[in-house]
Amino acid sequence: MGGRHRLSKRVKRYMGAAIAAGVTTLIAMNAISKAEAQTCTLRDATNWQLALADSNIEQSPDYIRGVTEAFLLACPDRPEYSEASRVAGMAAADMGDAPGAAEHFRNAGRMIGVLENFYAISSFLADGDDRAAWRTRDFMVETWRARLERHPQVAISAEPTEFGMIYQIYYSEMDRNSGTRAAWVAVPYGPGWPANLSFSSDRMRLAIRRAAAGEEISEIRYVDLHRCGGRRTLGRIEKDLSTVDFDVAARASLTAYLANPDKPRPGVNRDLELCTWPARILPGTPKSSR
Repeated sequence: MGGRHRLSKRVKRYMGAAIAAGVTTLIAMNAISKAEAQTCTLRDATNWQLALADSNIEQSPDYIRGVTEAFLLACPDRPEYSEASRVAGMAAADMGDAPGAAEHFRNAGRMIGVLENFYAISSFLADGDDRAAWRTRDFMVETWRARLERHPQVAISAEPTEFGMIYQIYYSEMDRNSGTRAAWVAVPYGPGWPANLSFSSDRMRLAIRRAAAGEEISEIRYVDLHRCGGRRTLGRIEKDLSTVDFDVAARASLTAYLANPDKPRPGVNRDLELCTWPARILPGTPKSSR
C-alpha cells in the first residue's frame, strides 16, 4: 500500500517525529557516560536522523520504516528508542501494516503529540486491541486539554453529558492558519472517535466566494464539523453572531453526536483507517495573526 513509488502526504506530517527525536539525541549528550557504555553511540543515532533527512532519497514510508527499524534493532538501549518507535509506527501505519504499527507504538510508550496518538489509536483498533486504543485516546485528550489550559490566549472548559464530554475552546486571538476563534470538541465516554465543531473565518473559502460573486461581499464564518472521516460544512453564519449565541446550538449538535459517535466497524480484521486532519479534531494552541 505504501511502496517506494508513492510519496504519501502523511510522510511530511510524521517527519516532525524525527525532528523530535533529534532533540532527544541532544538531551542524551548530557548523559554521555551512560551512552559510552552502550553498544550503539550517539553517532549511530545521528546517522539514523541524517538518513531521514537525506534529500537524495525519496522519503517514502517503507524507506523511513526500513532505516528506523534497522536503528531500533541495532540500538535497543539508546535513549532515542522511544522516538524511533514512534517514527516506525507511523510509517508502518501509512503502509497499512496494523500489527507492525501497533507493536511499534507499544514500544514507544506514552506519546504527547496529537498526530502520533491518532495514528496509534487507528493501529490498535485495526490490530484488534480496542482497550489500548481507547486508553490512548483518553490520555491524548487529557494531555491536549492540559496543554490548552496553560496557554494564555486560550480558555477551555468542560461540560459532562450523558454520553461524553464536550470541551468548549475560546481563542482570544484568531488562529492565523485556520481563522478559528472558537471550537467545541466532543469525546465519548465509551468507544468512539472525538469530533469537533467550529466556526472560522476561512480566508481561502471567502476569497473563492468573492471571486465567484464578482463583487465585494461581507465577511462570514463557516460552521464545520470535523470527524475522522473528513470535514462537513454545516452552513455559514454572519460575522456579528457572537460565540455565546452559537454556544447552545454547538453543544446541542455535539450532544447528538455523542449519542451515536463514529466507531470502527465491528469485527477482528478491520482495515487500518487513519483520521483525516487530526489537528482540526483536537485544535492546538493558536498561531498569532501578526
